[in-house]
Amino acid sequence: MSRVAVKKVFGFDTLRFLAIFLVVMYHCFPGFMPGGFIAVEIFFVLSGFLICQKLIREKRREGKKFGSVKGFFKFFWNRLTRFLPTLVFCMVITLTLAFFADPDILTRARPNSLYAATFTTNIASIVNGTSYESELIPNLFNQTWFLALEMQLCSLFYILIAMFYRFTSAKKMKVKKQFVVFGAICLLLGVISYILMGVYGGFFNMFDRAYFGIDSHAGAFLIGAGIASILSIKRIKTAKKMWAFRVLLFLSTAGLITMSLLIKFETGSAFFWTLFLTAMISVAMIYAILKLQRKDMPLIYEPFEYLGSLSYSIYLLHWGLLIILPAIIPTMVPEAAPYLVIFLSIVLAMLLKHVITPFSKKHKRIFAVLLALSLILPIWSLVKAPDISSIEKNLAEGAQTIEENTDTVDIPAVAVDYSGVSAMANVLSNDTMKFFDATVNFAKPYPTVIYGGGAGMTGRAYYNTPDYSRVSALASARVMVLGDSVVVGASGSIYGTIPGVFVDAKESRNMYDAINLLAGYRAANGGNLPSIIVIGLITNYCSFGYGTLQAIMDTAGPGHKFVFMTGYLRDHDRTAQNGTLMALANNYGNVRVGDWVPLAAANPGYLYADGIHLTPSGRSAYAGLVSRTISGW
Repeated sequence: MSRVAVKKVFGFDTLRFLAIFLVVMYHCFPGFMPGGFIAVEIFFVLSGFLICQKLIREKRREGKKFGSVKGFFKFFWNRLTRFLPTLVFCMVITLTLAFFADPDILTRARPNSLYAATFTTNIASIVNGTSYESELIPNLFNQTWFLALEMQLCSLFYILIAMFYRFTSAKKMKVKKQFVVFGAICLLLGVISYILMGVYGGFFNMFDRAYFGIDSHAGAFLIGAGIASILSIKRIKTAKKMWAFRVLLFLSTAGLITMSLLIKFETGSAFFWTLFLTAMISVAMIYAILKLQRKDMPLIYEPFEYLGSLSYSIYLLHWGLLIILPAIIPTMVPEAAPYLVIFLSIVLAMLLKHVITPFSKKHKRIFAVLLALSLILPIWSLVKAPDISSIEKNLAEGAQTIEENTDTVDIPAVAVDYSGVSAMANVLSNDTMKFFDATVNFAKPYPTVIYGGGAGMTGRAYYNTPDYSRVSALASARVMVLGDSVVVGASGSIYGTIPGVFVDAKESRNMYDAINLLAGYRAANGGNLPSIIVIGLITNYCSFGYGTLQAIMDTAGPGHKFVFMTGYLRDHDRTAQNGTLMALANNYGNVRVGDWVPLAAANPGYLYADGIHLTPSGRSAYAGLVSRTISGW
């Protein structure tokens, strides 16, 4: 009576391999494959498809008993025992290695471990406003948001399908009609979920809320479940025209890889259509795999099938290794780190599958003792884990230094004339700031808070609005430094090294913010700015060109000299942006470049474990570089 094959389907693990390949590439080589995050939709669609199949089989076997409280807890326990061993293995490995790394790596590890162990990482990310991109010290277990969301979706789906069958059985609905109606309900709910994702991420730029929310990221799972329910009404036969479905698989794979190369996370298009399209392509691939089932599948797929069977372990392991390994091996060539992470993730996943799991089943008592011993270093890591990192302490001290080195005078808000930079609305038509203000160009001041709640997102005004209470300090300043968190950290050394300097720096700024800052300070200071302007705004990614840099210089007005600091991020490529700065300096006599890259690359001790922010020796070196670059002006 089975309508869809119960046995393991050859090809599904290859689909998992494609998904884990894209995810790992996204994390390990973010500049190369910025859209690899879309692959999670493949996992969710496949999970929804298989879970629905499983529960339909249980319904056929149990009949009217299906959907009881006991049945729910049995289902939940089965899912838990499937996920928990690998999760525990991942946490033990990660925390053990973190014990030997920089203590900053363990910042907030206690609550983050608790969220991971209780499958609530996605909820914590929404409530705390944290994600892969937003934390100075990355969460060692941030990747467990996927596992948390899957557990939540599986639990809610069991309740949904149980309620549906209870209701339709009472109405004496025919079995085939039940499958079709339930499938249609799942598809409808899936589309509604994607609409919510588009609203959160596409309209309000609540990217983390859209990505981690169970209401907004249930679409792929529900669509997979809906397709499984509808396909259950008839047996899927092997395709006669095999080539057509092979072409479909090839084109689908090429399409997903292409989107992964082009799409970026924090863009409206990612949430308006890209993730939904990925789910649709995943459905097509699942159907093609089912149609291609036969005994003589090409052996070329076997390695992909095997690696796909390890995908869950690789997914959980690679993120923590990517954070920890550079801190354990500070002399390691940065370009080699991702390859080592991938290799170790695969080796550890194989060790878990072929050694640890069989041993735990065969020698339970010995395994229990070994497991207890293996928890010593992880527990000690959690004990010594700090609540705040050295980087955060440094940034707090830097912000205090900036405030203390300014004769603040409370003056009323000034009416700033932005007409001189309004033309930039055309030059920077793709500027991310325009998401915060769809009607007026980005150079206009914004409301400080775009929306409230736990996420804590702010408009660009938080980053690019001048502090008008400090304007009086500009009158006596010879050098003005605008910067991001790197400059915040170095501000104490900058004030101690360069006389007559004015520093305005804040975390998460980018190159575009300089335009509004210069326009505001200039208008508030009677049209005047210090003669030398230093810009250190390259750490946080944004794609800028000559137009942006020219706008910065035009906004400051004639007669100024400019220094643009290059940016070094050990794990992220800024070659294109740094090259644009170098080319600008070659073409303008009043522009110099403070090339921080070779200094940072040659001196690992200048940077904290994140490979970006400055240690005490790094701060002195950065300030010294600024001083040498402006020398003679």
